[in-house]
Amino acid sequence: MSEKCQVAKKMRTRALREHGFLAFAGFTSFLACKDPIPGLDTSKTHPPRIDAGPSTSDLTATFNEDCPAQDDWFPADGGPPPPVAMREPPAHPDTECPFYRGVVQNFLIAAHPDSHGDPDLVHYAALDDVFTSAVQTGFARNSGELSADPYMNPGGAMAAALVRKGKPTGKAWLGAVRQAGQRNILIDRNGHTLYYGLHMNQAFYDFVHANNLQTQAGILGVDPQLQFPPGVVEFKTAWQDIDPRDFPDAKGNYGTANGIVPPPTDFATDPGDYSNYITTMAWIPWLSQPNATTGTIEEDPDHPILRKMALIAIHCVYTFPGHPEFVWGSIQHVNVKEMDPDVQAFAGVQVLGRPDTTPSTTGPMGQPALPDPNDPQNQMVPYPPDAKHNYLMYAANTLERDSNKALPDNQLKFTEATQSFDKTQASSVYRVFPGSKANTLEPDTAVFSLNANLNVLFQNAPAADKRQHYRLVAAVWMDKPALFGLGPKQVNGSYPGLTLQNDDTNPLVQGALQHPPNVFPMISQGVTCGTPLGPHPMSGDAPGATGFNNTVPGCATRYDDLQLPDAGNPQSETDGGPLNPSLDFATHTKGTDSEFSILGGEDRLSSTVMETFTQNNTFHNCFACHNTQPINSLGVSADPTCLPPNPAPGCPVTLIPFAAKINVSHMFSEFILREQEAQARATARASGN
Repeated sequence: MSEKCQVAKKMRTRALREHGFLAFAGFTSFLACKDPIPGLDTSKTHPPRIDAGPSTSDLTATFNEDCPAQDDWFPADGGPPPPVAMREPPAHPDTECPFYRGVVQNFLIAAHPDSHGDPDLVHYAALDDVFTSAVQTGFARNSGELSADPYMNPGGAMAAALVRKGKPTGKAWLGAVRQAGQRNILIDRNGHTLYYGLHMNQAFYDFVHANNLQTQAGILGVDPQLQFPPGVVEFKTAWQDIDPRDFPDAKGNYGTANGIVPPPTDFATDPGDYSNYITTMAWIPWLSQPNATTGTIEEDPDHPILRKMALIAIHCVYTFPGHPEFVWGSIQHVNVKEMDPDVQAFAGVQVLGRPDTTPSTTGPMGQPALPDPNDPQNQMVPYPPDAKHNYLMYAANTLERDSNKALPDNQLKFTEATQSFDKTQASSVYRVFPGSKANTLEPDTAVFSLNANLNVLFQNAPAADKRQHYRLVAAVWMDKPALFGLGPKQVNGSYPGLTLQNDDTNPLVQGALQHPPNVFPMISQGVTCGTPLGPHPMSGDAPGATGFNNTVPGCATRYDDLQLPDAGNPQSETDGGPLNPSLDFATHTKGTDSEFSILGGEDRLSSTVMETFTQNNTFHNCFACHNTQPINSLGVSADPTCLPPNPAPGCPVTLIPFAAKINVSHMFSEFILREQEAQARATARASGN
């Protein structure tokens, strides 16, 4: 948020406390934050509102950064929204709204219903469309034959099993049931795993083919400095099996159209079914657990089965001008008839749209709190995140120490006939960081402002359009994209890659520890705090900055934080002395609002159903895995000791053994991994196993 808006927020808070909401309305004329995108047609935007049943009240004065939603995102004729405008936003702290808007707009584009009611996403390119496999099956993705399904094969399970031992019958569209990190499997309350998809827009497809990256050889021969252009979009989706055939009917029989699908939640305002979810019929892999010793769950995408699936969450990831590292945003399903408890608790604002997939953490005293540094996994918290309600992925009254837990494959109890796991092994999931930030519980005002504006935008949405039941979680991007790179060149000519995190590898933090400190004066800190007020990328850290020539009195710069000469607004630690950014990030007292942050948005962003088991001190956000470092088969950065030609014993397989700017996207490493798996399946079939 901008410094102007921060000042406005403090004054609004005092006025609200002393005079009440209506008494403060008159102050907004001189404190209101400017529209976050210059030139935006504000006649087509909606002000943020409180959502309280049928009526709404204007809440403009309580937001310190209005983040508009435009009417043309949801055209009256039912057509798709316009593409995201490719304009480079100013750096923090001016505004973060354009980054969030891009996430939502890309979601609305991809999830727009086609003539059959399916999201347009089903027509987007997947890995099988973009890359050229050396192991050909002769099938396009999302294709199959019903004979591989024991519920559909007239000969039953034995006949279907014989089909699955033979030549491929299709190619699954969803799958990759293992999450990045340790490749664990998430089990829902119904005893099923979730199924994940990878999809990309035409610009991504064009980039791959223009640079000859469609083969494994092309990927491994890429120029490490090659980076993505603006307008590239990729999506990662999480889907739940809601096909009646995978649930018992009233007589306990599986495989019938009368299977009883349990309700998603037990909220009284929930319709009791999946009628407000985006759904589609999709070919998914057949799962098995053939080795009793290892218990490894194996996917067979070459003999898929057709199932009805519901969209639970989606990552919308895209490039802006000046941001080749991608903006990483997350969208989740919500209950639009319930208030968002996090916004209400931490910002004092009522906005409809309660996350119904998982609840948020509850602290040691029964009140929400950030994790104790001595108990980062909340193992000692005696209160459950929600004692009353069952969520899609959380059972009521489950303690935090019993949640977010993954089981190794050899402990999983899997029944192949019903493609299900023991329900007692379901993973109750909760959100560890409610606001998706390390140093505060409060969600960013631009996030819940945009969500409130979406509520207004969707007021006249037809019931058949299920996009209205999804809202923004948060987003993260590089606030200082000039630092996006491969790290210092090594003696052998290689590069180590960068982690892109607010930690001791942060170049701004390393610069602050030098003698004399390097404040990177040409790295922009935003226009509103810019000193002098000059063209981008001049910054507020320019030599000679004082409290008089800062464009906003009270703005702090890196000069101020380190109390360097000419600091016009010197900052101090609570115990005195200049700020210590290394300590601040280590103790999480500063987050993305710090002048030393290289990230914007939410530094503890995760999707609870995609990064369930990595909400800890190892994987802070998307950039913990999606950076420019080498990549291993776990979908994370490869340890330097594990790299060829002499990897240490026990290391995961390295998929991309060198640093590269395109490593921020795992489309390439995922293709290489699937190539290896496809070769193993082909070899097994050829040998009769």
